[in-house]
Amino acid sequence: MKKLIPVILTGLFAMSMNVHAIADDAKQDAKAVKERAEGDYKAAKAKIKGEHEASEAECKKLDGDAKKACNKDADAKEKMAKADAEAAYKKSKAEASAMK
Repeated sequence: MKKLIPVILTGLFAMSMNVHAIADDAKQDAKAVKERAEGDYKAAKAKIKGEHEASEAECKKLDGDAKKACNKDADAKEKMAKADAEAAYKKSKAEASAMK
């Protein structure tokens, strides 16, 4: 029995160390997911801005009601794209938080 106790304690210690290693890996994975989400969000915002500026440039070529409609359409597309990008970002952040 005296020989069995050190073996059991050694096994428990090894399992404990393994659990800590797994937890550390999960934290690193969560951090990587969060960083990737932030990068994707910044890239999406830059793309949206560029597309909106291009749309506005096309709208400037028009006159009257067509120009107004074009600008409203461009603004609506920008608003939708921003909402989609923000929703994706928030979802990724929530997934990263759940990984911790």
